[in-house]
Amino acid sequence: MPNKKAKKIKKLAPKPKKEKVSSEYLLKKLAINLFGKLADKYSENFVNVKDSLITSDIKILFRTYLCLLFATTAMTFIATFILTLFFVLLIRLDFLFSILGLVIMPMFFSSVVFMIIYIYPVSVSENRKKDIEANLPFAMTHMSAVAESGAPPLTIFKILAQFKEYGEISKEAEKITRNVEIFGLDELSALRDRASKCPSPSFRDIMQGMLSTIQTGGNIRAYLKEESSKAMFDYAMRREKYNQILSTYADLYTALLIAAPMMFIVVVSTLSVLGGGFMGLPLDITMIIGLGTLVFLNMVFLVFIQLTQPRM
Repeated sequence: MPNKKAKKIKKLAPKPKKEKVSSEYLLKKLAINLFGKLADKYSENFVNVKDSLITSDIKILFRTYLCLLFATTAMTFIATFILTLFFVLLIRLDFLFSILGLVIMPMFFSSVVFMIIYIYPVSVSENRKKDIEANLPFAMTHMSAVAESGAPPLTIFKILAQFKEYGEISKEAEKITRNVEIFGLDELSALRDRASKCPSPSFRDIMQGMLSTIQTGGNIRAYLKEESSKAMFDYAMRREKYNQILSTYADLYTALLIAAPMMFIVVVSTLSVLGGGFMGLPLDITMIIGLGTLVFLNMVFLVFIQLTQPRM
């Protein structure tokens, strides 16, 4: 009887649902199984990627990322080889061109994919660094003002985390608060952990300075006030330096893209009155080429200004 009751209860009990395995998990598992040993062997050659993964705050293990790098590169090579082979057979290229295509095309596309995945964490880390250093002077002023009220370091970071306009600094403050309130770390350990993962040397030095000040029983208000003044001074100096560079760019722009085209138009207009061409070309074609070149150079100049502009 007890056995019958047990079987009846087992039948009535709801069957446990099988968890769905995501494609991302399967891809990671496949990459680790295929390229795990290769990643272990050559991990020392990818120290930059390892450091960037830490400072970029990308949620993936270094070994797993390295395996995905190798796996994606290999899959790209194989897929490109198959597509190139299909294309070669379809249009029936010569033997020499077929061999060159089957070698060059897979190597080219797999190299591009390899470089993109290799550079990605470095790029994310660099963007985080720029964001932190752009917002650092204003965040430090805010931290100094909160510290003047006598608030402890944890409260300073908790308040700072609420102001999302500080970008990555707000996220760092939120993580420090989370590590203390949720994960149970003390303030010093939470600060030390985020300082080791911070991509900005300036903000890292400030957090380490706060650590030293707290450990030695120093005045945290005076420290933050001094660092706030330094950050604002550095910000003003960067702005002044960039304004001077812009003044130089403006002089170059005036000379190359305003004065020179005007002289060109005068020369072409004079030649149109006298008749003839310019450097063997008809004047209408010369004018079209000149205007096209001018538009292109203006676009290049605007892109250059945008790329060289510091994030403030």
